[in-house]
Amino acid sequence: MAGRLTPTDHDGLINAEHDVRARLALTNPPLDIDFPATAVIANVFRIASAARSVFERRVLGTDRLSFTAFTVLWVLWIWGEQEFRQVAAESGITKGTLTGVLSTLEGRRLVSRRRLDSDRRMVMVSVTSEADTLMQRVFPAVNEQESEMVARLDGSERDQLARLLREVLRQLDADVTSTATSTVRQT
Repeated sequence: MAGRLTPTDHDGLINAEHDVRARLALTNPPLDIDFPATAVIANVFRIASAARSVFERRVLGTDRLSFTAFTVLWVLWIWGEQEFRQVAAESGITKGTLTGVLSTLEGRRLVSRRRLDSDRRMVMVSVTSEADTLMQRVFPAVNEQESEMVARLDGSERDQLARLLREVLRQLDADVTSTATSTVRQT
């Protein structure tokens, strides 16, 4: 039995995509569905989930890092000290999740937290020198996995895919900004 992610024929669709089309063809009344949009977003989700699993199994696990912990370290390593809420937003996690991740990373001496003297409610987070050393060792291994993941694409295809995904991100950012503005106006 072929897996759900296995291409089944010349059209290049994976079994999961065929399954979606087959199920939706049974709806009554028929649903007006933009299948290419569904395929793009579903495949981005599948890629993200599979990549996360690969990173944790092949690279991050040896350093007892979850993908979320790595992402938090990455944000702080690249952009430097950040306010707590900004770290959560940039890492794509809730403030509650960040609290637990930071506690673990702080216990391992990979991050430090400090309150601002000017506003004690504000918590600043930064990586330690130990985290800097860790990231300089781990990130090349993560990047090696990234390269393997896109090995079937040549350089121009990689550039094109990255550019197209940036456009989707810009659309999502515009939608989020528009929704936030609309919500503020309604209150």
